Amino acid sequence: MLQLKVIDTADVPAVLALQAECYQPEFHESADAFEAKVRATRGLHCSFLAVQGGRMLGYVVSLPVDDDQLPGLDAPEWTPARAPRTLYLHDLAVSPAGREQRLGHKLVEQVLRRARDMGLHQVALVAVQGSQGYWERLGFFEVQAPLGEGVQQKLETFGADARLMRRTLVAA
Repeated sequence: MLQLKVIDTADVPAVLALQAECYQPEFHESADAFEAKVRATRGLHCSFLAVQGGRMLGYVVSLPVDDDQLPGLDAPEWTPARAPRTLYLHDLAVSPAGREQRLGHKLVEQVLRRARDMGLHQVALVAVQGSQGYWERLGFFEVQAPLGEGVQQKLETFGADARLMRRTLVAA
């Protein structure tokens, strides 16, 4: 049976192993970067592991942010917004076994539910590795330029093909 559990710093080694399985090396984040995000959002319940039969099949990391506060790739520090408007889906990784179960979609739905529960108005993400079409099928749209200077600089840490995307939330 599939279970979702909130990510804790003790889970970071398993998260890094799945990250290495799912992403090209230029998108790998350090343990320090993951731990900073987990510590900063402790108690907010917005990052989850999907486990089945003791095996991790996927994870999603999301962070409450202001519009201009997106964390860069592998940022060693991060502070949550005091009055966030957006839940930023920073990272989603799903093993091949999890993909067979449409686990990516289930994890995204969990983030959307959590954002609504937090009273937030939208979910944002950075699409990498040619994933823009996947996110569009899930209701996200590309944010068109011009972007604020700080957001543009952080977006560039994800590579030239990175696309900032958003999905507006409707009250449940």
